This record gives sequence, structure tokens and C-alpha cells, in this order.
Amino acid sequence: MSARYLIRKLIHLTLLSLILLPILFGSRVAGYILLALSLLAITIELLRLKVKPAGTIFNKIFGELLKEREKHSLTGATYFVLAITFIYFFFSRQTFSFVIFVSVIVDGLTPIVSSLLREPPKEKDFAHFLTFITLAFIISAVSYHPIPIWHKIISGLTIGVIEFSDFYPDDNVWAPLAGAVVLRILTTFF
Repeated sequence: MSARYLIRKLIHLTLLSLILLPILFGSRVAGYILLALSLLAITIELLRLKVKPAGTIFNKIFGELLKEREKHSLTGATYFVLAITFIYFFFSRQTFSFVIFVSVIVDGLTPIVSSLLREPPKEKDFAHFLTFITLAFIISAVSYHPIPIWHKIISGLTIGVIEFSDFYPDDNVWAPLAGAVVLRILTTFF
């Protein structure tokens, strides 16, 4: 695994800290912080994509870490912050916390675990998919969240499948949203 890729995934794992916002600041302030982070992320994206000097500075700092498709569109981190902010306002705090926990850890650890087991492929393959699913199952099952275990597992597996599928525009928006919707359906009807 390249150092660039490892750094990208380690930075991704820092997003786990978003779970702490409601605990440290309370629900209302955490909501304001998430809105501010979303606005900041969008502002940075617009500046880097539309203002050449800002784009040059951004690319000097983060250019090596960007995927090819992120160089001309929003980054995965921005999609993730937008999705998580939406989940915060439209789903329960337990759902918010669980979805961040599973999404960040599965997406962050899968390539690291995969590369420890074998030579990492250039693209996602079946072995990568199995790693996503296995980690999603384990992380969901052992999570501290007071949600019925089979609800957590099904929601976590959904996150793993969507992370692997990488739907347009980015898996970082669809995986947490899909996990939250599945968890809402399960807790509402089952």
C-alpha cells in the first residue's frame, strides 16, 4: 500500500471524532458545528474548483491525496460531512453515532487489512468486497450502541455493500445514508 493511500485512510479515520460532538457540546451546538463544517467544506470545494490560486494552494497541500475523480469534483470527505450532517438532523442520535462508527471504520480499515493479507489490487475486487463485508459484520456486532444486534448487523452490512459498490457521486454519501435508512426501517417495523 502506498504511503499516500495510507495517509488518506488515516485521515479518514479521524472523522470518527464526529461522534463526540453531541457528547462534548450538546445536541444543539453539535448541530451548529456540523452545519458550520458542511458550509466550510462546500466553501473550500468551491474555492479550490473555481478560484485558480485557491486551487493551486489546495493542490499543493492535498493534491497527492486526492483520487483522480476528486480532482475535478467534491472530495469524499465533503460528501461524508454532508451525509452525516443530514443524518444528524433527520435521524436519531443513536443512528448518527452508529452510522459514523461503522462507515468510518469499515472504509478506513478495509484497505489496510486487505493490504496486510495480500497485495492490494488497483481496483476494488471480490477479496476487497469480502473484507468490507467481514469488517462491517464484526464492527457492527461488537459496537457499543444500544441497538438490537441484528439491526446493527444488517445496517452495517448495508454500509459495507454500498461502500464497495461506490455509487455516483461517491460511496461516502450513499453508505452512511443507506445504513441510516435501513436502521430506521428495522427499528420502526421490527
